[in-house]
Amino acid sequence: MADDREARLLGPWMTLALVIGGVIGSGIFYLPIALAPLGGSVPIGWLISGVGIMAMAYCASRIVSRDGGGLQAYVEHELGPGVGFIVTWMTWCSSWVGVPAVALAASAALATVFPSLAGHLVILAFAFTAVFALINLRGIRATGEVAIVTVLIKVLPLLAVIAIAAMLGTSGGPVHPIDVPPPTFGNIATASALCLFALTGFEFAMSPVGKIRNPERNLARALLFGLAGIALLYLLVTTSLSLVMPNAAIAKSIAPFPDAIGLYWGGTAALLAALAMAISALGTLNAALLACGEMLYSMSLRRDMPAIFDKTNRFNAPYMAQFAAVILGFILLALNEAKGTTQLFTFITLLATDAVLYLYSAAAIAAAFKDRRPSTTIACAIGLAFVLYAFYGSGVEAFLLSLALLAIGGLIYWLRKGRTIPPPEASPA
Repeated sequence: MADDREARLLGPWMTLALVIGGVIGSGIFYLPIALAPLGGSVPIGWLISGVGIMAMAYCASRIVSRDGGGLQAYVEHELGPGVGFIVTWMTWCSSWVGVPAVALAASAALATVFPSLAGHLVILAFAFTAVFALINLRGIRATGEVAIVTVLIKVLPLLAVIAIAAMLGTSGGPVHPIDVPPPTFGNIATASALCLFALTGFEFAMSPVGKIRNPERNLARALLFGLAGIALLYLLVTTSLSLVMPNAAIAKSIAPFPDAIGLYWGGTAALLAALAMAISALGTLNAALLACGEMLYSMSLRRDMPAIFDKTNRFNAPYMAQFAAVILGFILLALNEAKGTTQLFTFITLLATDAVLYLYSAAAIAAAFKDRRPSTTIACAIGLAFVLYAFYGSGVEAFLLSLALLAIGGLIYWLRKGRTIPPPEASPA
């Protein structure tokens, strides 16, 4: 029986795929459109964001504990149950709010391959959410297997653009300048903020409760090596794209990666790249739905949330917690379909990004308490400075709304304080 439970846990490769799958979604494929007018500021922006996100990943890796109890347990081990709940509450809200946005991004990407689907994006998003919720209900191994497949597919368009740039460089082919306009302080700040949003999502891999084998080793390494590889890949791929396509053309493109690939390798390659973009978004949807279920399950185990959400099926998947995330996502999708709510929906996705910064802050502080080494202290200081910078970049309105969400979480914790029970032992998958 013990061997059977051990076999259901995520090993190092599936854990790494979960980290990569949570970060590489649809954002990187559309980000060059916003970055193109910033020219020479973009590589500097990637460098700043890469340093900041690596500091956060390092802090997160330092608080992962041997029990593998999940995000809430990692935080409360160092900062107490109150902070553990608040951080998990904020990250959970960020995750379920982001689910419909990711599902819509996957639908939009698929519509570039099959234009007849363009008028049915919301229906497609409903279907994608339901399908990947069902996959998650098959247990953590099914989620991990899907993560590996989607990661292998989603990196192909990125590697293709790098390959095209390398071929042009080695053959003496025409490349376009990437330093126009030249770097400015304002453009660097804008580029850094945009790049940060494309690097978030590694928190999804921290959510599983008792479902990762040897998390102190496997999860910690996946966070560090996964984020380092992604940051380097993003720098290379956005630079390569600017070399093979003029920045002015990128800024006007609807799908710059398929356009660039199609320009050199033909229409079929462009269609395959667009399909890979859709699969990339679906991989992130897979990780986000896992996180939604696991975090609500974790809060319910402690009775911070109603006990009904700690119910699991025979695959040890928290089916009621998953069901809650799907219903909340469906409500947001329905609101997005109504007239006049698109702008609101866009703002809510910005709030989702803002809400996860509280986790990054807590991870930095918890790591400083747990590990007193100078390298950890420096990483924590860099991480906290970067979080403050990110809050500034998100705007006052989103920040104030995130504070309101924080207050709601505090009220829930206070109301349920008498029902809260000690943190449970993590149960194997």
